[in-house]
Amino acid sequence: MDKIFQKICDLYPHYRINTNFKKKIFYIIFTLFKSFVTGPIKLNFGKFFFYSYPQRKNYSRSLLSKVTLHDEREINFFIKNINDNSVFIDCGANQGFYTIPIAASNRNCKIIAFEPSIQEMEYLKQNILLNNIRNIETSYLGIGDKEGSFKFKNDNLEKNSTKGGLIVEGENANNDIKIIKVITLDKFIDDAQIDITNNTKLFIKIDLEGYDINAVYGSKNLIKNYFTVFLVEFSKMSVASDIYSKKNLMTF
Repeated sequence: MDKIFQKICDLYPHYRINTNFKKKIFYIIFTLFKSFVTGPIKLNFGKFFFYSYPQRKNYSRSLLSKVTLHDEREINFFIKNINDNSVFIDCGANQGFYTIPIAASNRNCKIIAFEPSIQEMEYLKQNILLNNIRNIETSYLGIGDKEGSFKFKNDNLEKNSTKGGLIVEGENANNDIKIIKVITLDKFIDDAQIDITNNTKLFIKIDLEGYDINAVYGSKNLIKNYFTVFLVEFSKMSVASDIYSKKNLMTF
């Protein structure tokens, strides 16, 4: 059934399914096939391809069910503003939902994608190879407000699950927790000796399941010294973090 459904996706690529009516038709077709398809299904978005899996717990499933990119408006903002003299830093890259379309739209800008989840990093690397993209540097490092070794809880416990993972503190070690290295963006940029000039524009997307503000605080020197644009997830998990203070954040 995978081959049959793939042929349908090849005949009607995602970049041509551009109206609500067409999306509803495709969703009906996907509904008929989803119980019999295992994936990955290669989807054509015009400038790039993306692997999608039909399993419920795989985040890429929505590419089949909704026939659109995650956070498409935000991604298009980056694409419109990033040029050859830009650096895009993806903190919490997952399968590359931001990294892949941005890299494919400008293959001369430098992109750094951080993802500490081994399973999600493998999906990301598959998508990089699928598109033959060469301007992406990947890293298993976590991003925060200080360096060190931290506990990382992996929620991807089932095959084809990409529920995500997060840095945790004060929890007993178990089979779901591993130790990862965490670094600040300031330190990483210094150590990597990335060629950043006064004309370089930094675009940074942060989606770290509650550790987002920590990553912002670890970027103080970048903010001071360079033109920097942040897209940061602000969630209940972020507010619940011990580091969060409305006053401190507003005056940062």
